[in-house]
Amino acid sequence: MPSRKPSEPAAPPLLECREVKVSFGGIHALSDATLVADRGMVTGLIGPNGAGKTTLFNAITGLHPPDTGLVRLDGEDISQVRPHRRARMGIARTFQRLEVFGSLTVRENVLVAGEIWRRWSKNNEVDVAAQAEELIERVGLRHLARERVDSLPTGPARLVEMARALATNPRIMLMDEPGSGLNEAETDEFAGLLIDLAEEGLAILLVEHDVELVMRVCKRIFVLDFGRMIAEGTPKEIQRNKAVQAAYLGTAA
Repeated sequence: MPSRKPSEPAAPPLLECREVKVSFGGIHALSDATLVADRGMVTGLIGPNGAGKTTLFNAITGLHPPDTGLVRLDGEDISQVRPHRRARMGIARTFQRLEVFGSLTVRENVLVAGEIWRRWSKNNEVDVAAQAEELIERVGLRHLARERVDSLPTGPARLVEMARALATNPRIMLMDEPGSGLNEAETDEFAGLLIDLAEEGLAILLVEHDVELVMRVCKRIFVLDFGRMIAEGTPKEIQRNKAVQAAYLGTAA
């Protein structure tokens, strides 16, 4: 691949949050939070409970637009764009509290998302049914494809939510505690899947309390504490960071 000439400007990161502030009444849930996530990599966002991780996800997806600061997608300011428009621009999300269609089967959950994407993209060339089967296979749920999702344990249900998000053909996927409910073997398979998806060009922003999983799959990690970003770096840099050790990893500063 040819190298970029010195005169050529660097491409913007796919997702960029700059000095994002979100308040609820007099409570500052986020204060000047800055983060970037790019194509082809898994970026981690960690921090203690109540640090503001889900609030930042809400700011990125438009559920709680920032009071101040910017959210950019591929260089475009989307800070005040409505949530459904952001989804159409390529932002997908899974939730800390499962958001699935419980009365539908695994297959139907994924098909619904694919049909919605085909409608808004006006791309009638995609075989949504075939795509759904491929995604169900990819997340390891073929044997459960006909099962109602409300009959599934938490771990497989989270994989349904992931497959459904992928059916919208996102550019970036925000994942909030996706490892919750997975056993050790399932976590290993899930880690491999995240790495594979990133290598195919998807940007993934991962909130996860399983620190071992985060350190394994993420190339860059951001750390929130009390609404402020206190560190960013590679997994090794984060593990050595004294402020992170004190705030999150359970050791004294």
